Amino acid sequence: MKSEVRIVAVIFSLVIILAIIGSFLKNIGKQEKLLYPFSKNSDIFSFLTPHKKPKYRVYGYLPYWSLDSAKYLQYDKLTDIAYFGLYINSDGTFKEKVLDDEGYEILEPGYKNWKENKTVDEIISNAKKNGVRVALTVIAHDDEDNDTFLNCRECWSVLMENVKKELKNKGLSDVNLNFEYAEYTDDEMALKFTEFVKYVNDELDKSFSDSFLVVSAFADSAVKPRISSSLLELGRNSDGIFIMAYDFHRPTSDQAGPVAPIDGTYANSDYDINTMLKDFLSKISPNKLIMGIPYYGYNWVVENEDRYAKRIEGNEERGYSESLVYDKILRDLEELNIKPLWDENAQVPFYSYTSPSTGSIRQVYYENENSLRIKYQITKNNNLAGIGIWALGYDGDRSELWNLIYDEFIK
Repeated sequence: MKSEVRIVAVIFSLVIILAIIGSFLKNIGKQEKLLYPFSKNSDIFSFLTPHKKPKYRVYGYLPYWSLDSAKYLQYDKLTDIAYFGLYINSDGTFKEKVLDDEGYEILEPGYKNWKENKTVDEIISNAKKNGVRVALTVIAHDDEDNDTFLNCRECWSVLMENVKKELKNKGLSDVNLNFEYAEYTDDEMALKFTEFVKYVNDELDKSFSDSFLVVSAFADSAVKPRISSSLLELGRNSDGIFIMAYDFHRPTSDQAGPVAPIDGTYANSDYDINTMLKDFLSKISPNKLIMGIPYYGYNWVVENEDRYAKRIEGNEERGYSESLVYDKILRDLEELNIKPLWDENAQVPFYSYTSPSTGSIRQVYYENENSLRIKYQITKNNNLAGIGIWALGYDGDRSELWNLIYDEFIK
């Protein structure tokens, strides 16, 4: 009997100690506004039981320029982190050096951070501890170089040797292919790209038993001549497709408008999220589709405050149309004391205001909890693999978008 009493006493003491430690950690988080590595949805008993993971894939790009915000990552809300990234040359080597604004040669920032920034290693370590996969993003954004590379089979081998080396050095096995053309391309190049995707996937499987290859695709790939337009083959040859379901309006658009509209029945629009998904699902199994969502918006200089106002060409005097990350948009709303409006067709928030510094009328379309919740529900209703985030870190130290992921995919 005494031994049983001792056991109960020991267990009770451990619980008390853990409670004290948990309270201490939470207080530190409040003082320093840290959301990492424990989220606000954690409690003391979560240390005694396994964390619930998302029921769908939550795939987040982490750009090198957002590494300072990595301390706010809530790993228990993620399934995948894709470091963005390493740019390639036309011969399959990684771009190691570039010229800065003054013409001096410097290390390419994505490469430099991958190689030298200890935060990258800390992220990988924390991700592994939390069961989160980490991918290396291979970036190709120069049209001429892309054509040269895809038409050079020997260059594919060069790239794969470089990719495998980097993956092994970091203890990883996953890759994201982010090939983007500034202009449209032709069917021949799109098919060549699918052959390259198959080659990469096969090579990764040979070297890593559990590799996972995701390919980025433009939202209009089903209706425009994109490098990612051979959807049927792209679906077969990859493990997942990250649909870049955003940029339906951009800073250079003729008028302000939603970045990721649900319904396209609005001014000068012939495409939207619903139509896009229907097109993709006609070619690719839903369990391979990751719907990318924007943690950003656009701020246009416009003629008036009417919805979908016509954009005015920017200059030094009136300012320029620009992109804004979620955290900056929320801070602007608070500073300007503006209550956003709701676009019922697009199912997104927007607002207009007069710039205090230039006197110009500006209009902003972006995403918030309400608009993202609708996109998450569409993801679930269509049985997609999950959602993708462009980009991690764009919400700063705010917790509401993390809480939304918890509510929609974990709770």
